[in-house]
Amino acid sequence: MLILSTFEHSLEIEEALAVLEHMGIGRQRIMLVAMDNPIRWSAPRAVQTSGRTTLPFEVGMAAATALSVIGICYGFVLVWGPIIWGILTALAGFVIGFGMTRWVQNVREAAGIKMKGRIPELTLIVRCPEEQLQDVCRVLSQYHALSVGQIQERLS
Repeated sequence: MLILSTFEHSLEIEEALAVLEHMGIGRQRIMLVAMDNPIRWSAPRAVQTSGRTTLPFEVGMAAATALSVIGICYGFVLVWGPIIWGILTALAGFVIGFGMTRWVQNVREAAGIKMKGRIPELTLIVRCPEEQLQDVCRVLSQYHALSVGQIQERLS
């Protein structure tokens, strides 16, 4: 059987390799491949799309525009007039839009929602007999493999 698993680069992969060797799987039956990260090597783009830094500003400006229109409309009947109320509500709209967007981004980061963007850095390929299949899969999962797969070897 061939067992394939992916890991992030850490000490856990070293510990898993030591346990596999202790189980009797020799080094000649283990292959470890470091994966290239295309994002790391790509050339920087001239125009950056909306990201973590620009999105709160854009949402803040949109909220400022919307609330300033409402403030100007109500300013015709309120004491300070449409100009002052338009400026005040624009400032309030920007603060609300910017603050809420940053808050949502921080909550998502804290909850780990961006985890699906992780790219595995190492691929481990292990050739083992079927009797050891469950033990090897258990060891790989115990040492935090991102994914584990199996391939039945064909005899030719």
